[in-house]
Amino acid sequence: MPDITHDKMANLIANILLEKHRDIFGNVFIANIFHDFPRPDFIFLPLVPPRRRKIPSELLSLSIAFEFKTPYVSKHEYITGIGQAVVYNSIFPRSYLVIPEKNIENFEVLEFVINIVKHVRLSIGVIAYNPTDLHDVSIVKTADTVEVDREEIEEVVRSVRRSYAYWRETKPSEVFDALNIAYNFEQERKEYAINDVMDILWKDVLLDRFGHAERKSSFILNYRLFLVHAALLDRNGRLTPIGRHVLMLGNLFGKESKEFEEIITYVLLRYGGHYTLLSKIYIEQSRMLPDELNDWRRWCECIQRRLEEQNYYFSKEDFRFDFPRLPYAYENYFCGIASKDFVVGKGLNINFPKIIEILDKGRRFFSAVETLLE
Repeated sequence: MPDITHDKMANLIANILLEKHRDIFGNVFIANIFHDFPRPDFIFLPLVPPRRRKIPSELLSLSIAFEFKTPYVSKHEYITGIGQAVVYNSIFPRSYLVIPEKNIENFEVLEFVINIVKHVRLSIGVIAYNPTDLHDVSIVKTADTVEVDREEIEEVVRSVRRSYAYWRETKPSEVFDALNIAYNFEQERKEYAINDVMDILWKDVLLDRFGHAERKSSFILNYRLFLVHAALLDRNGRLTPIGRHVLMLGNLFGKESKEFEEIITYVLLRYGGHYTLLSKIYIEQSRMLPDELNDWRRWCECIQRRLEEQNYYFSKEDFRFDFPRLPYAYENYFCGIASKDFVVGKGLNINFPKIIEILDKGRRFFSAVETLLE
């Protein structure tokens, strides 16, 4: 069996599904982030023109959630997977459970799952793969399309416009402040929404930094998207299991500590999808021609085109080297996992030894909570 992680297996299967079944899934891209918790392992989202006020129903219907299970788990995990896929159907018009035909113990996973799904007449679809050849993937049961709340699915499509977590301005210490505000609301046992958390964050934390801003709402949205995309708060402003664990670690080490910066960097990489993003950039820029590495504008166009060919979407605006965006953040807020300076002949200078160090430390910090979430 391939010695690869759950996330890598899921991403590989996602791409194979689109290669083989584009006629079923439509013109979509792959994202590993979501606006709520629990979150699917990956989702297909339609390509929608920017600033389109009303998204056509036929595009919204292309939004699909997938729960992926490896061959390395027990029977109980596949039962859990059925429930997770059903939960996703409360928001997504279609959802699929992706399972191995057999698990590592030679248990007949597909037979077990499909019997339950068909007997109970569940709307979810079932996709099976061969653990010894991940390209051997088949749709065993097509998902039924269910009626969902239009505003809810439209919110998903509008808020997730990249394959990775959105970032603007947010500092690790400010992440702690936002999580602490949500925790205090929780302790007061009051009804609250994510906007209440953001309002206090603005007044108590961000106003001093961005008091000159003409559009306060834009800054608040930037922070809200990051916190939700990185699986720290759900769309109602409640702490997720990851967010609660991060808050505990922030209290332990201090929100200004190097350890806490590494913790937030781990969350960005692992739950915000930036490890996948940086890995893809590293591979693609290593294949570029010299003239494609002459300046960042040309580099950015090439990266965008190459990643879109992989059904992966990123914004060129995030990789401007003439204005502080992601490269700046990687260097200054996220432990130097990449450099803010464009390197002629190379592109983005990605610090993979540091990334591996962060991931190794993070797995130790988060092992207990992640075991419960898998």
